[in-house]
Amino acid sequence: MNKADLLAIGRDVLRPADSGDVVEWLEDNVHAIPDSPMPGPFRSERTPWIAEALRIAADPETKLLTILASIQSGKSLFARLLTCHIVANAPGPTMVLQATDPEAKDFALRYLRPVWNNCPPVKARLSADDLDRSTTADFDRMTLYCRGIWNEANLQRLSLRYTIADECWMAPNGHLAELSARVTAFGWMGKRIFMSQGGMAGQEFHQLHETTDQRDWNMRCPKCDHLQPWVWEQIRFPEDAKASGSWDLHKVSVGTTYECAGCRALLPDNNATRLEANARGTFVATASSANTGHTGLHWNSLASMSWGELSVLMLKAKESADQYGDEEPRRIFKQKRLAMPWSEEGGEMVSTAESSNYKMGDPWDAEAMISPKGRVIEQQDAPQGSIAFRTMGVDVQRGHFWVVVRRWAKTGHSRLLAFARIESWGNVEAFAKQYAVHPAMVFVDSGDNTTEVYRECAKRNWKTAKGSGSDDFAVTDRDGKTSRRYYSEKQAIVVPGIPQRAILVSHSNTAGKDLLHGLRARKVWTYALDATPEYVEQLNAEVRIKDRRTGKPQWILPQGKKDNHALDAEILALLAAVRWGIAGRETAETDLPSGTP
Repeated sequence: MNKADLLAIGRDVLRPADSGDVVEWLEDNVHAIPDSPMPGPFRSERTPWIAEALRIAADPETKLLTILASIQSGKSLFARLLTCHIVANAPGPTMVLQATDPEAKDFALRYLRPVWNNCPPVKARLSADDLDRSTTADFDRMTLYCRGIWNEANLQRLSLRYTIADECWMAPNGHLAELSARVTAFGWMGKRIFMSQGGMAGQEFHQLHETTDQRDWNMRCPKCDHLQPWVWEQIRFPEDAKASGSWDLHKVSVGTTYECAGCRALLPDNNATRLEANARGTFVATASSANTGHTGLHWNSLASMSWGELSVLMLKAKESADQYGDEEPRRIFKQKRLAMPWSEEGGEMVSTAESSNYKMGDPWDAEAMISPKGRVIEQQDAPQGSIAFRTMGVDVQRGHFWVVVRRWAKTGHSRLLAFARIESWGNVEAFAKQYAVHPAMVFVDSGDNTTEVYRECAKRNWKTAKGSGSDDFAVTDRDGKTSRRYYSEKQAIVVPGIPQRAILVSHSNTAGKDLLHGLRARKVWTYALDATPEYVEQLNAEVRIKDRRTGKPQWILPQGKKDNHALDAEILALLAAVRWGIAGRETAETDLPSGTP
């Protein structure tokens, strides 16, 4: 960038704005919005959330703006109008990104250039040298690029004042960080605007959005003036819409209402109601942000779309999931209509387990036993000398341990018996004896403090386990047959100064968590009623998403979540059960473990 360019930018930054309000300027100057469902000049009262978003975006104090919004609710309109204001009032190199290069070209030709041609101050600034009528527009004091977010080459070698990226849920991991780096040359003048529908939980966009103040669009009830967000929980179906266990979709479509969270009035489903409710609406922060100038906005289809139509879509999606196990319609509804992130399965924090109607100390007649001959048997068939089939997982931290003990039935059902934070190896050993866990059923994480873990486990005949990114391992049984499993063959590790060797089993982190999730979904894996809130929070800390490049699932710890120790310990306890054929039906162990409970 040369000196003349910088001086021009400086003049535009320092000179008085053409209007004191970006929305007023757009209403005065944008004479038509081609290809819009609301033709004619821009009128802010039609979509007041867009008007407010434009004011926030144009505020010099806004450095990062994330917009989490439903489809067909004004995101593209926002981008088109914002480019008009930038070109005419605060020009600077700008990148507008869509999902792919072809979509970017289509967006430029069908949506950007037509609205520029209907905004005289912008049309007047188009350079006479603007010969590229596709994805690059030359104005007298700036260049605007329209590109695909998937193409990494599009993000290189450019210094940008503004980045306006839509469909950020499709951006590969790291691309938004690269986009952010493009504006650093402009210092305090740089501005990043990232927009997306719901996408997948844990993606880069959602992590970034969670660092903002996360403002929800709130409407005011036309009856009582109560300020409130548009939330699905307030949708009310007609009382007579369900008969004989099934929904009458026609009655739902014409009779659905919205219940005010304040006065409990049932608002009718029509455009007039939504316009009145939104007219005096505003964005309300739901979180605090430590980053000055970082703002997040969220709105959904309830603000602009028929609630009856949305309800029919939701009920059809639910039916598809309940009857056929097809979660795709429900995923689409949540992402596109509610503008909320989706975890790969179930749409919620998919690792969420269920408590059952037992307490940790309750007797359990179904608990399996291991006979002196090393066979898993029913409790009522247990001869003298049998041991309870209990597994213990130990997550090793610096200076302490997180431990779970789980009981198993021969059918694969399991119950949580104990969970604790323990401060020493000796106390971990005492804990195992207290709950009658056989030494060979104790699996200890060896990812950290590896040498110490090998030494302490070798002394006690415990097994060590190390998580791996591998999908599976080749395992050869006693008959020489090789199969692929999510854990490896046992490895004997020599420990200096100790006659016993440490036993190491490697296992796939993703496959183990997938298996655990499947057991939860079948409700054969539960936790006790008296499990501590700490256990429940740690157990449900991770979410499952699909890597958009590889298509493979992965488990991640979302930003803001700190501890997943209970989950890690449960995976180790599950590994022991898998190796004995109770869970996963992958029998690998056949001999009675050595040592005594």
